[in-house]
Amino acid sequence: MDVFPANESEYAKEMELAPRKARGWVHEVEAPMRTGDTIRYTTHHEGAGERVTFNVHSHQGKEITYHAKTSEASVAGAFTAPGAGKFYLMWENGSDGPVLVRIHAARLEVYADPAAEGVGRHHE
Repeated sequence: MDVFPANESEYAKEMELAPRKARGWVHEVEAPMRTGDTIRYTTHHEGAGERVTFNVHSHQGKEITYHAKTSEASVAGAFTAPGAGKFYLMWENGSDGPVLVRIHAARLEVYADPAAEGVGRHHE
């Protein structure tokens, strides 16, 4: 799992997700956020017939809340945190072959104070 620290303005990566259920078939980015923080994201995956599901989610105990979820090849959107905590951007390869994924995320406000790093609960 990668982390998109509260004191950084951008996260970008190009990677190949392994085939479904093989090591590396999921990529997750933890993003600590404060109430009202917004992250804009774009993601694109390649490969004819390949399918990658993207979501933004959070945890409350064992309950998972999906704030956004899609399997479109190109996605652009924004997520505003409804409360302070850790939120997760996640990609899952549902195909039987590897898929190239490009990711870019940007914070609209960057905090110099690392206090936001410890908000919320740890990912299970």
